[in-house]
Amino acid sequence: MPREQKKRGRREEKKRKREQEEDQPELKRRKSEDGTDAEIVVDNGQQIDDVDYTPTTGPGEIPFYGLLDEEEQEYFKRADAMLELDQFNDSEERALFLANVYKEANGKELKIANSQSCSRLMERLILMSTSNQLKVLFQKFTGHFLHLAQHRFASHCCETLFTRSAPIVSEEITAPTEAPSSDAVKGAATAEQLFLDASKELEGNLGYLMTDQFASHTLRVLLVVLSGRPLVDAHTTSLLQSRKKEHITLNSREPTAAASTSTRTVPDSFQHAVDHMVKSMVADLDTTSLRALASHPVANPVLQLLLDLEFRRSGKSKAKDTNSLFRRLLPDDPPEEGTDSAAFLNAMLYDLIGSRLCEVLVTHSPGKTFKILYQSLFREKLPSLAKNETASYVLIKALERLNKEDLERAMQELCPQIQLLVERARTSVVKCLIERCLVRGVKTEPLADALREAYGQHPAERINKMLKLGSSSSESMSEERQKHIESHDPSKAHTSLLAQSMLDVPGRLQGLIIDGIQSLDNTGLQQMAKDRSASHVLQKSLASAGDTIRYRRMIMPRLANMTVDLATDPVASHVVDTFWKGTDGLPFIREKVAEHLMQHEAILRESAPGRAVWRNWQMDTYKTKRFDWMAEAKGRIPGTKTGIELARERFANQKSGSKSKGNMSRKGGGKPFQLSGANALLNAVQELLIPFIRAADEDATAKETGHGLSKSGGGPRTALVEHHKPQKLAQLLDPQLPDTGVGHDGFLQLVEKVLQYSVNTWDQGFMPKLYASTDAPGVASELILSVLNTNLHVYDASPALTIIEKATTKALASLFGLNGPHAGGISVQGGSASNTTSIVIARNTLYPSTKTNGIHLSPHNLILFTSAHGHYSIEKAAQMLGFGSSAVWTVPTSGATGRMDPSALETLIAQAQTENKTPFYVNATAGTTVLGSYDPLRAIAKICRAHNLWLHVDASWGGPAIFSRPLAQDRLDGSHLADSIAINPHKMMGVPVTCSFLLGADLRRFHAANTLPADYLFHAEEEKEEEQDENADAEGQQEGGSKQRQQQQQPPPSEIYDLADLTLQCGRRGDALKLYLSWSYHGTCGYRSQIEQAFATAEYLADLVDGERDLVLVSERPPPCLQVCFFYGKGGVVKEGGKENSRVTREIAAGLVVRGFMVDYARVDGRGRFLRVVVNRGTRRGTVEGLVRAVVEVGEGVW
Repeated sequence: MPREQKKRGRREEKKRKREQEEDQPELKRRKSEDGTDAEIVVDNGQQIDDVDYTPTTGPGEIPFYGLLDEEEQEYFKRADAMLELDQFNDSEERALFLANVYKEANGKELKIANSQSCSRLMERLILMSTSNQLKVLFQKFTGHFLHLAQHRFASHCCETLFTRSAPIVSEEITAPTEAPSSDAVKGAATAEQLFLDASKELEGNLGYLMTDQFASHTLRVLLVVLSGRPLVDAHTTSLLQSRKKEHITLNSREPTAAASTSTRTVPDSFQHAVDHMVKSMVADLDTTSLRALASHPVANPVLQLLLDLEFRRSGKSKAKDTNSLFRRLLPDDPPEEGTDSAAFLNAMLYDLIGSRLCEVLVTHSPGKTFKILYQSLFREKLPSLAKNETASYVLIKALERLNKEDLERAMQELCPQIQLLVERARTSVVKCLIERCLVRGVKTEPLADALREAYGQHPAERINKMLKLGSSSSESMSEERQKHIESHDPSKAHTSLLAQSMLDVPGRLQGLIIDGIQSLDNTGLQQMAKDRSASHVLQKSLASAGDTIRYRRMIMPRLANMTVDLATDPVASHVVDTFWKGTDGLPFIREKVAEHLMQHEAILRESAPGRAVWRNWQMDTYKTKRFDWMAEAKGRIPGTKTGIELARERFANQKSGSKSKGNMSRKGGGKPFQLSGANALLNAVQELLIPFIRAADEDATAKETGHGLSKSGGGPRTALVEHHKPQKLAQLLDPQLPDTGVGHDGFLQLVEKVLQYSVNTWDQGFMPKLYASTDAPGVASELILSVLNTNLHVYDASPALTIIEKATTKALASLFGLNGPHAGGISVQGGSASNTTSIVIARNTLYPSTKTNGIHLSPHNLILFTSAHGHYSIEKAAQMLGFGSSAVWTVPTSGATGRMDPSALETLIAQAQTENKTPFYVNATAGTTVLGSYDPLRAIAKICRAHNLWLHVDASWGGPAIFSRPLAQDRLDGSHLADSIAINPHKMMGVPVTCSFLLGADLRRFHAANTLPADYLFHAEEEKEEEQDENADAEGQQEGGSKQRQQQQQPPPSEIYDLADLTLQCGRRGDALKLYLSWSYHGTCGYRSQIEQAFATAEYLADLVDGERDLVLVSERPPPCLQVCFFYGKGGVVKEGGKENSRVTREIAAGLVVRGFMVDYARVDGRGRFLRVVVNRGTRRGTVEGLVRAVVEVGEGVW
């Protein structure tokens, strides 16, 4: 009887919203696809309009369509506001206004679409346009779709244009051609041709577009339109637009949704276009590449759509075709346990992105294939899958396809786990099980018993626990805030859906909910009616199937007494609407409800929810024609649906469609690759590498427990390492170099064995060294270098890599403040090589005669200085270069900080001069190996300048802190005063080992110190003869002063392209490419964020250690770098003997390995060795929590 429900209070809500926004600066209306806040910053209270987002990469240069001037912006924003309010007197007035807007927008369509402030107007125009107007707009966009689709705002306009124009194609096919109207363009193309032109425009770039965060949405919409699938459908709604896209709606005029809710008629040319597009996207992708897209957050939905299209258009028989997308993803037939296909699916089950594709595969796979998949992937591990947050969704799709026998077995295995599933909020699995049991006719009594056990025996406590009634309420919290929290609690929504599914099953399951509701007191019942999630359960209970008359007879009188209070509540008013169904067969209660409404008419009319209830209960009829109202109320045929119920059903269908995970798919086209032997080998190796890396990802989830996942192997093994002593490992590996090659299969066996016995640095537990795993750009760059296999000694052999190294090192030097015209750097083999090369350059620059005569003929007894905590490479270099270890003087540190003491350095310099020795080189450290200390560079630089000493900064470890201004300002202050700086991006930045650089303030010194004639290698166009200084062997000022003359004689660094002339190396790998590609991939901001996060994690670990009673922190708080050092000491007491402390530390470190953690140990004083843990940019907080837990547990056993 109640009429269809309308949305309530819309104009009032918009009015309040406008009033609030008048006092606030306007912000950007959309958020970016990655979820980051994309609001426009307001400068001095003025909005910055038309900020044009241009992708940094893509097919070709993105054209600039121009900006709207201020007057145009203001006009179009006002027009958008008026169209949104839609307060025109009639449709004619609106059409006239719309025509004027079109006239003003003529020729500016692309500007408007790309405008941050006005693109919403373009979307609204598209929604309100006639068929001819849409085709005109379509033609204006034609030729620009490739670029518009990649734009943050214009892409939404393209999507709306495609969806609104789709019905026109069907109309042109089925309806006779109409005479062109006044707004049509003479000779305009048909909608069919416009869509075909758009698809052709995107050809050649489809592979890129499917991974573009904006264009991928447009591409998916175009595929759906061309395929003829419904545009408003539970399976396609989520395909058509991002969840973060602003929904442009119309008040009085809705788009032609009727034509969009059913399968559309499309021409054959569209089917050919879809086939061609699909083939273009996947033709060059083999199984490995397709599987990589499965976990790509942007490409995965496209892959789902293509796979769905393949099954829907060709049927499940297509799965037998080896060229099909399904078979290319799962080439094994059947994909039983132990096959590569099963391993891939098993990995995707737990992948947040890949699991969506698994849902599509499980849903559409042929029956025989599904049975094999279920047996190999699901049947034996149903409980673990159900408990996993990601895999549980795939399990739900599998449960939906089970026959009665398998479903009964699944229920038996899952019932004992329901208690745990409830605790972990995995109620969606239980809900699915209930629904499938109802469909298959499986008895649900075991489920009812398990749910009673999980939620409690007492009905009131059970319903309160299940629906979390009152869980978010607080006396100090406003009602709006409470409802906001309730509406954003997914667990409440899930348990509400579970309760509703239970109500669908007459008997014990339904009784658990009904008994619970009946046991609530009036306060609890009222609270349930006003709860956004629980109220749906109450509504469902009043309209449930089965014999519920007794329940309704008991509960409705109680609810009727609350009618007025509930009717004025935005949530509970929907419950009052359901009273009509709840009083079916109870006309006296129905009349009682109407009487309550009648008595409080004034109160109801004051609120929007109250007015809606009044309208839906047809109270005006009750007021004026009561007998007619009563006749209709009593004569209602049981089982018919009221207008309000039909409206709610449509609304529910729309909501379920918008929230559904669209089952998107892909259709495979083209023939599979005919791989050569080399390609086959590379792909086979990749198939071994991916599980190796994935094992670390899977293990990461268990690290917070203090024990990694155990693996099968020849010894105690986790994903981190299978550890053996050297003698045993030599037997296991048994490396042999055969006379006859082992070939493809033998090679793979060797690779597999190497991986098995290697440390997996991708694992979260790898924390012993100053480096960790690399990332995808790093792996790719190593592969590129191996393919190029070139040497960076001369430009002719590696021109591109030479230019890249020069640009990269110059940019890196500029971060440290080395911005002079001759500043730059070179790549070297490692940090030790950087330090050694810097000593050579310093010696040959300050005392040029040593370059030819060596130090044994020099009258100078040269001395080097380094911190007591400095790297051992300085002493090793002194031995290599003929100085001897005694020439290296260690400078004491300031207390326990590990920083060089500048006053002590000054004292040692004076002492050396007194002993007739010649100080010439000081090595300051930025990030020491043990404590991570940073020497005071500015104070040290002042001393070096005063004594004409070369200042070298060994920033091999701590140098990347320069990417973060807050970190660098107190750690690397004064770095610009250095003569040379060593930095290893392969450590803190995760670039593949090795990647090291020696940076310099003046590369002319590098050239003068290292260049040697080699006519067979260095072929400069014009060779300049070096001037010989006749007094090169002179002493004192004469020799020291030659430094400036040498610099003036050297070519500027910009003219040096044979980079081996700057170093000690001739064989030089292009390691700079690895930093160049990684830096380009992450960006300076990306590295800054990663490094700051790593420092924050180190500080968090130090806090955990300091707060643990059995651990004694050695590092400062916060630690200066990424190392955290500490002793294990029972009760916070460290043993007195250094030997005993070292024993405890070594045994703890060894005990951690079998738990999936690797740490190192060191010492700085007489207390013995302590544990040293090094976090990296990927270390999670849960990992360090688990590490601390493991250290304490292992420590108790070895103390």
